[in-house]
Amino acid sequence: MVPDPSSVSRRTVLATLGGGAAVLAGGTAVVGVTEPTALPDSITDAATTHYPTPPEVDALWRPPVTEAHAREAVETLAETVAESRRRWAEMDSVGDDAAPITTDAGGWLEDAREALDEADHDTALFRARYGLQFAGEALGYARAEQDAVDRATLRDRAAVLTDRARAVADDLKPYPTTDPARDLGWYVRIEGEVQSASALAARALPDDADSGQNADSGGESDASADAVDPEVAGEVTAALLRGEVDAMTAERYRDTLFDRLGSDTGPHAEALRAAAERFRADLREYPSRDDVRDRYVGEVDEYGPWEFAHSRLARWCLGSTAPVPWRTPIDTDLLALRTVALSIGVARRRAHGTAVDRLVVEPDDTAFDSGHTLAAKRRAQATYESVVGSAPEPLLVTQIGRAVEDLQVAEVGFGGGRDRPMWRERLEAYLYALVGRAKLEAFPPLRDAILDPD
Repeated sequence: MVPDPSSVSRRTVLATLGGGAAVLAGGTAVVGVTEPTALPDSITDAATTHYPTPPEVDALWRPPVTEAHAREAVETLAETVAESRRRWAEMDSVGDDAAPITTDAGGWLEDAREALDEADHDTALFRARYGLQFAGEALGYARAEQDAVDRATLRDRAAVLTDRARAVADDLKPYPTTDPARDLGWYVRIEGEVQSASALAARALPDDADSGQNADSGGESDASADAVDPEVAGEVTAALLRGEVDAMTAERYRDTLFDRLGSDTGPHAEALRAAAERFRADLREYPSRDDVRDRYVGEVDEYGPWEFAHSRLARWCLGSTAPVPWRTPIDTDLLALRTVALSIGVARRRAHGTAVDRLVVEPDDTAFDSGHTLAAKRRAQATYESVVGSAPEPLLVTQIGRAVEDLQVAEVGFGGGRDRPMWRERLEAYLYALVGRAKLEAFPPLRDAILDPD
């Protein structure tokens, strides 16, 4: 019986790894490609949870949030909670099981204020925006119950939000840069906020079916026809509040970037457009997920490590469409965001071929040795250190997020049941490390193609 990895102490793991340094120095000591490694699974399972992993991507770089920026978001949340509490106190009962589970922010306002007091402005902004989901739903529901909101008002507010987002997007053209590797990272983050604000504005336009009214009820008054179902009003109000914070964030980031650009800049729009077209052409050359599954898996009676590995790799790396941002009313001009999204799609597909080439699984395998998982994680960490390092350029940071997450979750969990055998836990962790490393290797040339597509 394999010991529970949690019962193996960190000191034991490190001591064993220290004694087996010669074994791990070259990867894993094997007789053949998929033969067991020198260390027992109980040790290598636990070692995968102790081996160093990359920090969160936002710890590498993100646009700074000022105190004024964070405070405005926190004050918006506080005002929303105050109005929601007042309106709910005025109502004895809504008599509806669909009422929100909380009439305030569910504790997020207090958390946001605490972060603000500690000068952790990034966290304060995040918590305030998150809390607006709960507080906004409660406020919108209460307003609808009190007939204090209508469809026309929501439409007008969504239109204003869309205009704010569009104005920021227009201001970014033609993507002037002083240092493209730095400045393009800013443009991607700004356009991410623009895209979110625009998408939330689009969601905040209720259909006739959502209003709770009969579209053919010709005898109703204008006021009745323009009423909004309380649950819909809650969802729309929350979307608008979060979208307005995103628009504010996009505006603040834009202003900060433009202050840093100076006067000696050059446009980068055409380079972005050329890179995007090249990436689109590359994506068309790769097989689909179903094609790869048919090639490596097909119809099988036994679903073992070979089938599991190729199914996971196909699902994680391939697809039927390019991974471009969701459509929004203004998404056609979000060129920096779209180009980076396409580059990520190319990296995923290139990673598939690399991972398949390096895969240490054979068609007749029935188990998987986690020594391979530890070795793959070690190689992936080394690749991270060489490609990313401690101070990566902002543009690269916007590309590597999912690859870093792959490395962070490459740990052997606790299986052992019929539906989750240990070989599956070990193999899945191995595949995350394998794919994450392959993506990281793919990004430098893709970054360079964005910087200089010629």
